Amino acid sequence: MQLTLGAFNLDQVITIIRDHLEVLGPIDHFTLAVNLFIFVFSKWFATRYGQIKDEGKSRSRLRILHFANLFLFITYLVAVIFEISIGRSLSQTFLVILASYLLVHFAEALILKRYGKSKAIEGFSRTSETHTSRTLELFVCFVILCISIVLLINIWGFEDWLQTTSVLGFLALFVFASKEYWAGDFLSGILIISQGKIERGDVIKIRDENLTAIVLVIGSFQTVVRDLVNKHDIILPNSKLRLTRVDVLRTDLKKGIREFEDFWFGYGTDPDKIHAMIVEVWKKTVEEELATEDGGFSIANKECGDHAVRWRLSYTLHSPHRLIEAGNCVRENAYRLQEKHGLELATPLTHVFPKGSNGQ
Repeated sequence: MQLTLGAFNLDQVITIIRDHLEVLGPIDHFTLAVNLFIFVFSKWFATRYGQIKDEGKSRSRLRILHFANLFLFITYLVAVIFEISIGRSLSQTFLVILASYLLVHFAEALILKRYGKSKAIEGFSRTSETHTSRTLELFVCFVILCISIVLLINIWGFEDWLQTTSVLGFLALFVFASKEYWAGDFLSGILIISQGKIERGDVIKIRDENLTAIVLVIGSFQTVVRDLVNKHDIILPNSKLRLTRVDVLRTDLKKGIREFEDFWFGYGTDPDKIHAMIVEVWKKTVEEELATEDGGFSIANKECGDHAVRWRLSYTLHSPHRLIEAGNCVRENAYRLQEKHGLELATPLTHVFPKGSNGQ
């Protein structure tokens, strides 16, 4: 009798559970599947994160993740079977939070692997954050947070908040109205950072601004550079760097970075004297360790103008950070050597006025 009663009760329980599970809709099956997926693959997520950051923290997060996910899974299953609406909404809410948590940390791991900086400390290799990785992490977290808020609003049935008369609608309207003041710079910053064309420590030239500077910080909205001439820190909007021409003086070139200076000489000047003077100018610049001898140099006639001929000395910089100093040295050496070689850097007078005129 006890076995029969036990079997009967067990059959009843199975029937009740089967009947209640039949009320599951597509969203319920999807939620349970996502919850189960997170529970099964949470170790893989945490391991991927731990390989890049701290392995000890990864294990602790994994334990918390397992307990939280199991609790939410059971809560949701009980809420669906016994048709407890608030329990279902509560479980879905925590599921969204849990999924967002995993996505944020997984995105951080990928960004850190791509844009982080590896350091060897006591025989162990660790990847530390850079300003680029932190900026991208902030952007990804912002996107995931917005998606999570929209999902939570739909879970709790607060869709009316999405209307323009609601608080959320007012915030959306405010963001849309002010996008011209921040969106361009923010998106430009993301593009500059993700492309990796301009990095911290690079020497850049912005010809529209007549600026040669070192990149100090590439922020979310602004880039801070230091002018090589007056050593002032200058704040530039990121959209400026994206929309204008920027020359990046790379330091990883095999032969170094090329630079040039132009000199004007009058017609009739002996080209051999010009070559001899410019060669000596280059040699003195090398002696002062502002140009490299290995990079060589070149001398070329660049323009035959109306009043004079433009000659160019191209040389290789010893350091891009000393660009201004090297240019000053080249011009000063040319000025000092002009008389020695019987030359004159001044633009020659090509207009002759009659005596006694105002143009004397």
